[in-house]
Order: sequence, then C-alpha cells, then structure tokens
Amino acid sequence: CNCSLGHRSDLIPLQCERTVASTPLSTFVATMSGPVQDATTSSGGSSEGSFRPGLCTFMAEWDEEGVFLYQAFNSEIADWALEHQQFGGPGFNPTRMTWVKPSFAWVLYRSGYGRKHNQERILKIKVPHAALAKLLARCSCKHGGGGSLGRVQWDPARDLLSADGREPRKRRDRAIQIGLKGRLSELYVQSVLSIQDCTDLAHDVGKIHSLKDPREVARGMEALKHELPVETPYMPPCDEAVLKKLLLQESEPGDSEAPRHAPHRVMGHRPRR
Repeated sequence: CNCSLGHRSDLIPLQCERTVASTPLSTFVATMSGPVQDATTSSGGSSEGSFRPGLCTFMAEWDEEGVFLYQAFNSEIADWALEHQQFGGPGFNPTRMTWVKPSFAWVLYRSGYGRKHNQERILKIKVPHAALAKLLARCSCKHGGGGSLGRVQWDPARDLLSADGREPRKRRDRAIQIGLKGRLSELYVQSVLSIQDCTDLAHDVGKIHSLKDPREVARGMEALKHELPVETPYMPPCDEAVLKKLLLQESEPGDSEAPRHAPHRVMGHRPRR
C-alpha cells in the first residue's frame, strides 16, 4: 500500500490468553482451513471466495510482525496520531467505542472515501498478532450485536476493484468489523506498532469508482493496483473456542462458547487462485 509510514519499536507484543503467542506465524497459518494466497505474488485488492458454508473468513493484509487495520478520523486526531505514532491528543477519547476494519474497501465505503464529516482522514494501523488475538478473545459475536466492551460483526464485504453506485460493490461474502470500548479500546491503543496515512489513496480510489463506465473503473483500478493493499485469508492465533465463537472455525454439537446460530446471511468464501 502506497501510504506514508511511521513505526514504533518501543512496544512489546502482548500475550494472548491461553495461546502460544510466540508460535511462528507459519505455524498458526498452517491451521487455516484452506490454501493461502502468497502476498508477494497476489494482485492488489481483496480475494473473494469461501472456505466452508456457514463460516466466515478473516481477510486482511498481514506479515510476520502483525496485522493492518483501518480507521477514519478527523484531521486533528489523524495529524496527532501520525506525528506521535500512537493515538492520543486533546481530541481523542481512548475509552469510547471504536470500530476497526481489516478491509480497506469497507473503510472506504463507511467513510465515503474519506469525504464524510469527521471521517476525512483514513489511517492504516498495524498491531501485533498476539494483541489482536487478545482483543478478539474478549469480543462477543452474536446475531444483531452483543458485547459490552468488545463486539465482532460480519457485514457484507465490499469489493475494492469494482464499484456500484459510486461506492465499493457489495459482495456475497462477509467482512469482519471489530468494535472496542473501555479497557479493550485502551488495550488496542497501547498495542499500536505503526500508523500510516492512506487518505490520498482513498481519494484516488473514490475518483475512479465515481466513473460511470464500468470499463473505465476497471482500467483505472488496474492502473492503481500496485498501490493497493493485498488482503489474504488470516487466522488469528486464538484458542479453538474463540475461533468457533467468532465463526472462524466449525463448532461441534454442544459447544457452549460458539453462537447457537451463525448469522443467516453469512457466506463463506474460497481464495481466488
């Protein structure tokens, strides 16, 4: 992703409860239910497909160090965060409910490509694998919401490479949204490794998506592809019970931690080859 980058080296990754957080990334990736795209050879944008019906797939850009998440803020908060490479400042409330999104297309849809009021800056935030796993372990995943401090929702995914009505095209599969409040929001803020500004890229995608001719949109996104994030299937290093609760792993009959019913609109997907 062609965004301005800063990095913090003074933070130690947090340990995930009941998880071997020091396990090499290649080890827990091997537990994923299907093939994984090689981010070094994949084209920009998101893959669309499914692992198994009734389950969801966590799509994200990630590497050995951590996972990238997106948020939209006003300029005051964004400027402070980029300068200090952490969240804070007079306009930032670390305890309020905040939603993070691993999908770049979804944050563009939600923020109107960075054009909505108080969402005019798109930030790309990197957090350690263990920290994200710890946050997810404390989230609830229920049809219609749930979770006073942490909540996972699976909303219709959006396609970064195509548009429908001047917004990223809605897809049949689902994208994860992670809501954090109170001490979970504070934990997320403390875990940040780096913060990048992706606002210019968001505006560029918005201009292309506003074109009326789908062929022009396709050509424009092809030309921009080398600047886009490569989002591939990701499996957080959490307990099986947490993965089942989050609809990332199949539940066995009688599992008390998993939701009784997966959201009826959830579609699983298989990575594009």
